[in-house]
Amino acid sequence: MPNLSAERARSRTSGPSVHVVRARKLLYGGLVGGVAAAVLSMIGFTIGYGTRGLGSAALASFMVLFFYSVGQLVMVRFADAGARLLLSVALASYTGRVVVLGLLLLVYARFADRFPVIPMVVFLSTVAVVVGWLLVEVIVFSRLRISVFDANDEPEADADAPAHEDAR
Repeated sequence: MPNLSAERARSRTSGPSVHVVRARKLLYGGLVGGVAAAVLSMIGFTIGYGTRGLGSAALASFMVLFFYSVGQLVMVRFADAGARLLLSVALASYTGRVVVLGLLLLVYARFADRFPVIPMVVFLSTVAVVVGWLLVEVIVFSRLRISVFDANDEPEADADAPAHEDAR
């Protein structure tokens, strides 16, 4: 006869860990804020500058959403890893993303005459999408249920440690 309570316990623990769930919430929240800001900037700059404004805002929005999404996806993937591995993966991810964006800029520099962008639109759209992403991510983070507790202020006595002269 199967043990139903053991099966239920196994099925509860087979899901993602709390760290992965939190990282996913941050990813989805950031995406919502970033995409909302991207859409608003593309609409605004299309009205103000026409198709060149749309293209410039879309280019900037894509670059920011790519950069932040890949970084957050890496954090989701390695949410349960140790601190050293997580730092190594984050730095490798950052380096890879910077290289990809650098290559994109090199390709753009080669074909800049075919697709002229408006630098001010690129700048403002980049800032808008970054602020949108971070604003919603901070709101999501503030609503995560992360336990807070006070650590014991008194160090535990170590049996192998030598006694201090001051202790009496």
